[in-house]
Amino acid sequence: MSSEKVSKNKITIEQLATACRHFEEMLSVGMTENYAIRILELLTDTYAKLYFGGSATPHHADQVDLWSSEAQKIRNTDASARPKDYFRVEHGTPRRAFAGMALLLYQNGDLNEETMGKLVTKYWKLAVITIEEDQQLNAVARSTVFDTPEERWAAAGIKFE
Repeated sequence: MSSEKVSKNKITIEQLATACRHFEEMLSVGMTENYAIRILELLTDTYAKLYFGGSATPHHADQVDLWSSEAQKIRNTDASARPKDYFRVEHGTPRRAFAGMALLLYQNGDLNEETMGKLVTKYWKLAVITIEEDQQLNAVARSTVFDTPEERWAAAGIKFE
């Protein structure tokens, strides 16, 4: 028996497929995409976080290893800086776009652990950025999907050491 602890909230491929069907069913009865996709967004995000060994809890700056250079400067100079006042946890690929990628896998009959693993590895990445960098990102690339999260952040001028 493995000593590795598995979260009770571990999301399965079957659950992701159910969320994809739910999305399609909600659209078919007139719900907007904005509401219909929210459960799939939550589940794909949680799946990815757990894939990398995180917990199913909401994202918090203290759980993220990648910090922008500017966020790191604030962190190093002001140990009392409260995350909500200075930082944002940023998804390298917007959550809506990431959920859409999983939905496309489902619609093509390709949703499985291997393909989700590849998707997560390539597109799901978190970083801590400053509020100002978040505003830059909003202006330049908020909903835009790039080939990698790093390209998206670079387009907004966000640098990492």
